[in-house]
Amino acid sequence: LIVADSAAQLMFKSAASHLPEPQATLPWVLMVAQSLRFWAAVACLVVTFGLWMLVLRRAKLSLAFPVTALTFVGVIGGSMLIFHESIAPLQYVGIALIVVGVALLRPLDP
Repeated sequence: LIVADSAAQLMFKSAASHLPEPQATLPWVLMVAQSLRFWAAVACLVVTFGLWMLVLRRAKLSLAFPVTALTFVGVIGGSMLIFHESIAPLQYVGIALIVVGVALLRPLDP
């Protein structure tokens, strides 16, 4: 789920980077509709939706939803690797806090 959701966001960024400035015009919408990157992002969102439905059937929402915050970590890491965006030291602290926060949510029952 986290990988599919992160991939969707990264693919939307890639699609946006390869399209002209957004405009509220039919020609621009048609360009978006012809973008393979856009459709790859949509496909990732469809996969994410299906996986989320499976997670919700099996897990408590109070535990499952906070785990989706790991998508922030995936998007930041992917942005660094794919788009060569710089990561500030404070962002690393934020990533660590997200990971620790999610880890603290695990059930304590054996």
